[in-house]
Amino acid sequence: MNSMTENQPATWKRSAMRMLGGAFIGAAAMAALLAAAGSDLLDAMGPSRLVLGAVGVVYALMAALVGFGLAAPRAGAALLNVGDADELRDERRGMIRSTVTMAAIGLVLVLLALARGPGFAAGPVPPRVAMGLLLIAFSGGAIASWRWRNDFDELNHQLGLEGCFWAFCLSWALLTMWAAADFLGWGVTLTPIDVVSTLAAMMLLGAFVAIGRRGMMTR
Repeated sequence: MNSMTENQPATWKRSAMRMLGGAFIGAAAMAALLAAAGSDLLDAMGPSRLVLGAVGVVYALMAALVGFGLAAPRAGAALLNVGDADELRDERRGMIRSTVTMAAIGLVLVLLALARGPGFAAGPVPPRVAMGLLLIAFSGGAIASWRWRNDFDELNHQLGLEGCFWAFCLSWALLTMWAAADFLGWGVTLTPIDVVSTLAAMMLLGAFVAIGRRGMMTR
């Protein structure tokens, strides 16, 4: 018991350093993308599309970090929230699936943010391309989920259910208050783009809440 108590500060320190490292990488990548996009495109996108694109970039960065961890397990174990390189190798199959899923979601969200539409004629992505890839991503996700339904152990299955529960609760609370503030005339506008951004962001946050409640953020 004493040894567990003594190890808690070191465990939290490691987790905090990993989070700070991930935040630094994310901030650097976001700054590079904003510089590459140029001020004219960013001004034309507006806040809602920028938020949607940022959420997509977060998904893509997470996919890149996990992919790096799988490619270089020793270095990846120091960056990701895992015990050691052997754990990465043991979980390789499931983590590859997660990497592909996050990369696909991130790509689709970024393309949606850049797609041409009402009020955004400067969008470089044709709307049909963005919608087509969105439909492909949903269809592929549904088929993959059905085929992989028996490949998850009880813990991962329960984590998935808890993550979906928290994602729904957080989305419902935020969108309900946001929409109410909009139709009550409080000067807060809820657009369809905001709904997409919120659902995607809360899905990710819900997963973190689920694993955090089980103490898996401080291994």
